[in-house]
Amino acid sequence: MVHAEVVEVVGRTGIYGEVIQVMCKVLDGYNAGQVIRRNVRTPVQSGDVLELTETEREARPLVDKTHPYQPRNR
Repeated sequence: MVHAEVVEVVGRTGIYGEVIQVMCKVLDGYNAGQVIRRNVRTPVQSGDVLELTETEREARPLVDKTHPYQPRNR
């Protein structure tokens, strides 16, 4: 397990808003010091420490679907 500290809460995602997207700083392991984007199912706030099983994958950035001219990156 790798520990990571929540730096910023980006927003909610999922069909019902049940997933929170956060930016977290990896505290130990191979990617120590790197800030990555992750999806979290539990309530979190800045400063919380998460236990990650792996740090190689990153979540996709949230897209603002209310803006009519938002480019789609696929």
